[in-house]
Amino acid sequence: MADYDLVGVEVTHEDPDPLLKRSEEKESGEHLHTVQALRLEAGQPDSELRSLKKLDDESVKLLEHQVDAAYRALFEMDGKALLADEVGLGKTIEVGMILKEMHYRATDDSVLVLTPAQLAKQWQGELLEKFGLDFVCNYDDEFDGFDSHDHIIASIDTAKSDRYRETVLERDWNVLVLDEAHYVKNEETDRYDLIDALTYDYAFFLTATPIQNELTDLYNIISLLRPGLFGSRDAFHHYFVNNSQETLVNREELQDRLNRVMIRNKRAETDIDFTERNIDTRTFETTCEERQLYEAVSDYVRGAYSEDQGQKLVLMLLQKEVVSSPAALEQTIEKRLHEQSELTHADELESILDLIENIETVTKQDRLLDIVEEAREHVEMGRVIVFTQFRATQREILDRLATEGYTTHAFHGGHSSQEKEGIVANFEEEGGVLVSTDAMSEGRNLQFCNIMVNYDLPWNPMKVEQRIGRIHRIGQKREVYVFNMALENTIEEYVLDRLYHKIDLFQQTVGELSAILTRLEDSSTSFEDEIFERLVEADSEITLENDFDAMAVDLQEQQDLAEKLEEFNNGVFEGFDLGASDD
Repeated sequence: MADYDLVGVEVTHEDPDPLLKRSEEKESGEHLHTVQALRLEAGQPDSELRSLKKLDDESVKLLEHQVDAAYRALFEMDGKALLADEVGLGKTIEVGMILKEMHYRATDDSVLVLTPAQLAKQWQGELLEKFGLDFVCNYDDEFDGFDSHDHIIASIDTAKSDRYRETVLERDWNVLVLDEAHYVKNEETDRYDLIDALTYDYAFFLTATPIQNELTDLYNIISLLRPGLFGSRDAFHHYFVNNSQETLVNREELQDRLNRVMIRNKRAETDIDFTERNIDTRTFETTCEERQLYEAVSDYVRGAYSEDQGQKLVLMLLQKEVVSSPAALEQTIEKRLHEQSELTHADELESILDLIENIETVTKQDRLLDIVEEAREHVEMGRVIVFTQFRATQREILDRLATEGYTTHAFHGGHSSQEKEGIVANFEEEGGVLVSTDAMSEGRNLQFCNIMVNYDLPWNPMKVEQRIGRIHRIGQKREVYVFNMALENTIEEYVLDRLYHKIDLFQQTVGELSAILTRLEDSSTSFEDEIFERLVEADSEITLENDFDAMAVDLQEQQDLAEKLEEFNNGVFEGFDLGASDD
């Protein structure tokens, strides 16, 4: 039976072994009609990605391996491909090119992009800024459901939820994009069932780790994308895996089948040369007043949590704010007292407000001036990006810097898209200090700056890496300097010294961090949750130190497993020519 590529050109394949005969049952006449009509509409054979000339070179710099991957996925793989490049090679860019080309050819009437929750907004920003593709995200205020928009980016867990699942499955999607496709490796999960039940014409799956535990992972992912390519699961194991399931057999046949659906580029085979990343962590002794405030907040958090664990989110917020700024802490406490007149322990919160009033010197502000002054003396236009999690802290920093005569720029989620573009442009043109909330940490390219300060530290290393990724990315030509600020003998210092530095999390990429944190995600316990639990349950400083040491050991074991996984992936694909063939 003949296959057809995206433009209706007939492609013939040799019949596979009968045991693994490829299934064509899901190729519908409607799909063939669509791609053939597209070819007629185009009016000429396809030999290039014609939409590339429409892209702004300043928005996105396309690399050769990315262009090749997009072309192969569209025109050599019938519009159904697994993009399995190693971490950091720009799989999102490859999908952006694919979607741009399909938009150019008017084959993107309905597009669904499914991602992990923490990456949805980043995808939205990247597709808009680099490719001019406007998608609504399920986290946007204007999102009205999966039947109300034609171009949607959503977390896969939102799509599979009871609230939305039926609506998602009722639509016939032109294009499905699935990021971090290894999340559907287990056929017994709701995520797998959702993808298996979806109706779509074209699909592009992304993962740097197509095999996480065993070859069945690869089988499950590809069987969702190309049903029947490997036959039944039993046939796959019988034909490609020996009885011990530790080594492969019939490698050439496996390679042939993978080459029909999978593209895998390796860092060593590209011309990308990432600049060096330098991490400078600076811890500072608190004033007596700051120490009193920190201990009072910590005592309150422990006591309140022991009585009512439902307060977890607000208590966690207080613990983060006390090492960020008195202003951020004050704002939250005053709001809490105002909104809950019957609040338990209100007297304690009033006492904390009194301690805030006693603070005359904010240590972090003073020390931040040292860093930005260094930059003003040694860096072009003195450009520095300062990240904080809190708007109140941001306002204090901006006021202090302005008082000291620095050119400042504010960036936060309250700005419109147009305002954000103007802020970034002004920062590039005028230099100075950009003080941003984490609204900047995803979807922005700021390679014209190479110095960043973490004024306060997210407890999730993934969020820290997303911050760093604004300046340390493809296109950065200078060494990158990241300064982390922390107050001594606080939760910040524990997170920095006992967790981040012990296993060198600052040198990991987003993809590598995702692999390291998988165990916590699978157990429904976030990295931040585990830090908070250890903080509130420790009955002494020694216990707290031991608890964080144990957590570091857990993370190190997870990192070792992630490295073994990478070695296993490379071993499976050893010797495979997963790029374009020479003929």
